[in-house]
Amino acid sequence: MRIILLVFIALLLSCSSVEKRQAVRADHESDMNIPAVDDLIVTMKKEYIERCYMPVMKRIPSNAPRPCETQLFQMLERRYSMNYTQEHVDMAADELFFRDVEVRLKQKIKDEPGLRRAVGRRFKNIDEMMDYYKPRYTFRKNG
Repeated sequence: MRIILLVFIALLLSCSSVEKRQAVRADHESDMNIPAVDDLIVTMKKEYIERCYMPVMKRIPSNAPRPCETQLFQMLERRYSMNYTQEHVDMAADELFFRDVEVRLKQKIKDEPGLRRAVGRRFKNIDEMMDYYKPRYTFRKNG
């Protein structure tokens, strides 16, 4: 009975730490936020967590790893060997995830005039916009 209780507690603790990283949000309250951008980042982050972050974090590779999973694992392996921690995964995930977000945002802004106008009213350039959104959607606990 104790073993079952310990397994249950360990499962809850591991889930809660992962939930913090999955605490993606679409915060449309701020004057700077643009719902289309928030929604894109939220969708991308949920996919990234499922397809890339979790397999690497749990050290359980997919049968057919996606490029993002491979990139994340290779970055961690180069930097930390196999001695990487959740904090290392968070830092590397931020680096790779936001690189992909920036590419997708640039394309979306280019393709959608309404979004281009909204972004232009709020931000001077893509770097300023990324500086605004990165802390809001970081993988790190204390972002």
